[in-house]
Amino acid sequence: MPILLMLLVVGISFEQRLDRYEVGVGGDSNVMLKLDNTGEATLDVSVTPDLPTEVVSSGPPVRHLTIVPGTSQLVTYAVSANEPGAYAIASQIDYTDAEGKSHRTRCGDKNGWLLLVS
Repeated sequence: MPILLMLLVVGISFEQRLDRYEVGVGGDSNVMLKLDNTGEATLDVSVTPDLPTEVVSSGPPVRHLTIVPGTSQLVTYAVSANEPGAYAIASQIDYTDAEGKSHRTRCGDKNGWLLLVS
């Protein structure tokens, strides 16, 4: 009796950067997170800013999106700090694969740069 085995490749890649790495207290920097679906299945993705307590983001606390295979989505949100300092800005990425398994990862700046607030 033949057995049909189907395997879907799930793949997601991401890259995050800021539009400005130096701002004054209360000044905005835009976080730009590019998400690529490199797999064969549509992905439901949630993005949540993962920020130090001194940094706040504007907009909804969680952004939900669907990424079809072979396409990219850009998530942007503004952040600002209420105290001077150097801050690591990150995003938490949650997605579910075609088998229903949940995945969570954290993405920081692609070059490892910090947001400098003076």
